[in-house]
Amino acid sequence: MLTGTAGLLRLLGEGNSRGTAVVVDLAEVPYAENPLFRQSIVHLLDSFAAQFQPEVVDVGRYTQVFLFETTNAHPFINKLKAVAADFAEQHMGAPRFTIHHLPHDASRLAALLKRVAPMTVEEPPPTLSAAEQQQLAAVHKLAVYEQVLGGADVSALVRESPVWRRGRDGRWELEFAEVTVALDHLERAVGTPLRRDPWLLQQITPVLDRRVIRHFQHEPSRLATPHSLNLQWRSVLGPVFLEFVRDLTYDQRRNMIVEISALDADLTADGLADAVDTLRLWDCRVAIDHLSLRHTDPGYLPLNALDYLKLDIGGLPLDADGAAPPLPGWMVAFGVDRIVAIHPRSNEALRACLMLGLGLVEQRDRPVG
Repeated sequence: MLTGTAGLLRLLGEGNSRGTAVVVDLAEVPYAENPLFRQSIVHLLDSFAAQFQPEVVDVGRYTQVFLFETTNAHPFINKLKAVAADFAEQHMGAPRFTIHHLPHDASRLAALLKRVAPMTVEEPPPTLSAAEQQQLAAVHKLAVYEQVLGGADVSALVRESPVWRRGRDGRWELEFAEVTVALDHLERAVGTPLRRDPWLLQQITPVLDRRVIRHFQHEPSRLATPHSLNLQWRSVLGPVFLEFVRDLTYDQRRNMIVEISALDADLTADGLADAVDTLRLWDCRVAIDHLSLRHTDPGYLPLNALDYLKLDIGGLPLDADGAAPPLPGWMVAFGVDRIVAIHPRSNEALRACLMLGLGLVEQRDRPVG
């Protein structure tokens, strides 16, 4: 097992290197300076290489060496040629690579590693599988979204969704307003679907989190009244959020409700606990979003530290009397007065929510009845 550039140089210097070394340089790929985009390409190349089991050494920010000591490097090289051809068709700078046959080219490779020089791409006769073409297309979509979000005024894309509380007198009053990026507007601005591509949405969500946080930084007056924002748990623990929250007043922090989605595929008990502890440290309130009646137990939700649960009631089956299925016992124990029914689509659905005891409703217009 090699350890970075030093280990590879030591192997070359000792004259023990054998096989083929392929050096891939991403420096001239557009947006390569963006870590998210660069890591997406690296992940794609690593998935190609994994089929052939080379030793992989990261050299600096933009360069990787794939060392094939006992396996044939030509299939991997053909994949690289196909990737380069695809980038060329998109009129984008492609990953560049050079091939070194060891031990004959050991000194040449060592010299190259020491200076990390630009490399020359060989003529590409390409073939990619359908799945690999799809992966590459996703990388191109990510580049487009990165480019648009880099210069976009996110205030033109944000949307407020009010949450209303029903009082004992039957009147509905504003509890808080959720601020989100209107993904449909963003998709129209870019011209590329986002919500139907789970991988792309997963890559873009941290970018959107940072832009929404910056939006609140530039418009702190929003926090004169209670507002919520959706953030991944990792974004709560990141430096952008810390920079933002530490400059807020106590009242502004209390007026901020951070919603963490229960559907986040990367959500873990430890990650959620760390995020909730951070929010509590800074006096923020916490909500868990996108729960459903299928969540029959709370799992690892820290209920004692939460202020709201948000329950997605879309498509809720109603019986002949217009009643919905009962809430899970743990939700009732948490407190029906702190559960938000997300977007009842009809008066019947709203009445079903009231029959369940839910007094908080998220919808654009003030509820009637």
